[in-house]
Amino acid sequence: MFRRLPLAYLAVALTAGITGCGSSSASPLAEDSVAAIIAEATANTIAAQSFTMSGGTSASDSVDLTIVHGLGCSGTIVQGTTRSKLIWIGTTVYEHTSGMPADEWMKGPSTTSSVQGLLALCTPSSLLAPLSATGANGATRSVTVYDGQPALALTLPGTEQDPGQTGSIIVTDTKTPVLLGISEAGFGEFIFTGYGAAKTITPPTTNWF
Repeated sequence: MFRRLPLAYLAVALTAGITGCGSSSASPLAEDSVAAIIAEATANTIAAQSFTMSGGTSASDSVDLTIVHGLGCSGTIVQGTTRSKLIWIGTTVYEHTSGMPADEWMKGPSTTSSVQGLLALCTPSSLLAPLSATGANGATRSVTVYDGQPALALTLPGTEQDPGQTGSIIVTDTKTPVLLGISEAGFGEFIFTGYGAAKTITPPTTNWF
């Protein structure tokens, strides 16, 4: 089952061997194993031109980020009582945190050590690649509708140590699936929307220092 999905990395580390069952012949992914579906959806999401990821473990531990492939990302990160707006474009990072004047942003190079944790949230290959190693014996799947579109729900059982910690991964029910949602009981939910909607990232128009 999932280990906890920490906001700093959203790394999903799971155990070995996954088998699919309960699939529907109506699904274009019916012939694929659950492991193959997760790996393909993860790879397609990582390669997507852009998408928005939102959610978290609680209202005080959440993200709402739009990631544009090869450019960077922009959005909001909430950690405790600190709400940060982040814009990452190439080698430059702009950040505005709660308490700063509304028209002022901090600006610095993306190599700055203090922002690496934030930038990790904007790097799909770091965030999502561990999903390809997902494993859970007895995983099941079912055709469903998610946010108005055909989807496949991959339900992952709890571990022997934590049988109640069930989880799920939702992907589009298409020949080229992408991630729609990741959740685990007690540890939050993350949803993926807006595939291909964003083409660029714009720096703040106000002052920075």
